Amino acid sequence: MVALILATLISNRVEFTADFPTAKKVEIAGDFNAWTGTYPMEKQGSKWTRSFDLRPDARIEYKLIVDGKWILDPANAKHINNGVGGENSIWIGPKYRFKANEGTPKKPMNRSEIQVDGRTITIFAPEKAVGLPILIYGDGANYESFGNVQNVLANLVEAKKTSSAVIVLVPPTDRMKEYGAEWKAYGEYVFHRVLPEVRKMTGASSKATDTYMGGSSLGGLISLRLAEEFPNELAGGIHCQSAAIQWRVLDLKFGDVASRESLKRIAPTCRIWIDWGVYEDALSEANEKLATTLRAMHRPFGMLTTPEGHTWTAWRNRMVAGLRYTLPVKN
Repeated sequence: MVALILATLISNRVEFTADFPTAKKVEIAGDFNAWTGTYPMEKQGSKWTRSFDLRPDARIEYKLIVDGKWILDPANAKHINNGVGGENSIWIGPKYRFKANEGTPKKPMNRSEIQVDGRTITIFAPEKAVGLPILIYGDGANYESFGNVQNVLANLVEAKKTSSAVIVLVPPTDRMKEYGAEWKAYGEYVFHRVLPEVRKMTGASSKATDTYMGGSSLGGLISLRLAEEFPNELAGGIHCQSAAIQWRVLDLKFGDVASRESLKRIAPTCRIWIDWGVYEDALSEANEKLATTLRAMHRPFGMLTTPEGHTWTAWRNRMVAGLRYTLPVKN
């Protein structure tokens, strides 16, 4: 069976056309609705079609489902590792621009690893790291391999667009538990077990105001949670990318992370950055509400939205803006 899928942009209406003459059912799924379901395609002769309203500066990842089988678009050479064990096809609007600054720096940061309670912690540090701030990322391995955060930060520092920092990548052992119900034990581990070892090794600053944290999805959620509950440890800033605050971590004592009461516990020195894609469904709505609450509190923060989905390419695309806000150049 030969397949051909074409996407034609007319105004903001994009028509996807697939040629599966013998198929009984063809569907399409993707960032259109944050992968929350599939859309049936309509058969017209031997072809199957489905239209979506998409901005011309959008980037969409998608897959086809042909008679129940999930496949990449065979006629589309553009596909990418989706970060969760598979690949997706990509539709890129004519006005989409990728703004990552992740090429090899003139002076790459030094990479090292330490073992802390059986967990491998990756550290990126410039040659002179004494007294520098610390920037922690959850989902550590992904921020190195998919995010290239070590290159992005080094390039920004070389261009004098951000302050320098020691990057600490902490991998989860059980992501759902540590970024969810067991968040407090995870915070204790990061601040009281990992960071003392990092500081001993690099000479990085021990001040709470020099301690920053970031992450994407649940990693963004845990960064926000820990800023609220450990203000004496994390008071420099948080870099929250597509924070999954719609996945409410409710606690009888501490409550909802996005509530005014919880947000008030963040240290006044902590710089807050939030970014998300417009095609992230409930997550987009939750972050919009978070921004509205922060504005109502007159709490300064930085934010950026792009017409993208819940993907590493989107987080890379917004990383430069987030780092520039979170780690501004100090006068």
